[in-house]
Amino acid sequence: MPIYEYRCDQCDTEFETLVRRGEQVVCPHCGSEQLQKLISAHAVGSGMADTACGAAPCDSAPACGSGGCCAGLG
Repeated sequence: MPIYEYRCDQCDTEFETLVRRGEQVVCPHCGSEQLQKLISAHAVGSGMADTACGAAPCDSAPACGSGGCCAGLG
């Protein structure tokens, strides 16, 4: 069961909620069903496109020990 972030179109409240299959999500503040699903910060990532693990660019060093995290990249 994933946790999603939402913003209510009616009252601008932002909230996170656990979403079960088939469940209708409503704003905890006003009860509205008019919601926008947000992109959470953890889903966006670090923004470091040169590395799969975040430690170092894959082309400059095997960043994760054996270099396994960079295998197939580049």
